[in-house]
Amino acid sequence: MKHSLSCLTFLFIAGLTSLKANPEVPTAVAQSFGTAISDGLLLIKGTGTTAEPTEWTAYARDAFRAADILRISVKLDGAAWKASPAGAGTRVLDRVPSRPIDFKKLLYRSADARVAASKSAALAQTTFASIDYQLAANPETGTPEWGLALKDGTGYEVGFVVVSAQTGAVSFQDWSPRVPSTADSAGSEGEQAARAVKRTARKAWNWTDNARKETRGFFRELFR
Repeated sequence: MKHSLSCLTFLFIAGLTSLKANPEVPTAVAQSFGTAISDGLLLIKGTGTTAEPTEWTAYARDAFRAADILRISVKLDGAAWKASPAGAGTRVLDRVPSRPIDFKKLLYRSADARVAASKSAALAQTTFASIDYQLAANPETGTPEWGLALKDGTGYEVGFVVVSAQTGAVSFQDWSPRVPSTADSAGSEGEQAARAVKRTARKAWNWTDNARKETRGFFRELFR
């Protein structure tokens, strides 16, 4: 009997933990807008959290208007995730990921990526207060990847880590000092080249949300 109660307790706790499991995001989107939209998810972002996000912003290709990107808010409401429209248009993102996210390959979730980033930060002797999460597919391999911006208490980015959502391996990390090096001697050319490579890799994750630009509500024709 005690063994059964222990199992039930474990399953209950596991169930609560799974509420913050990232596959809940496409599930919520599919429930609200259909699989044609959830299959077209390109980017998921969770901003400025000290723990697991309870709200995500998802971006999907409009299945009916190829040029449009849909912005979708996915929030944890009680014990369930709920998706709602948050705008659409051709200029929602400055840059658009080239591939949809294959959630069947997502074996390492945001909590796992946070652990990997924390370990890398510890090795780099860097402390952080919050993380901005991004999930997108690698443009070449299609593998889903987590891009995590680690920030200090003032919101300054002190590190950026890319973690494979399929293998859990850290594929890129950059620990930027507050004061960039101004060394320009011949001996620092290698360092400068390395920094340039890192800047390019970091910029690849800059998908700016044009939240202040007017976007029309998607599917509004369906609710007239």
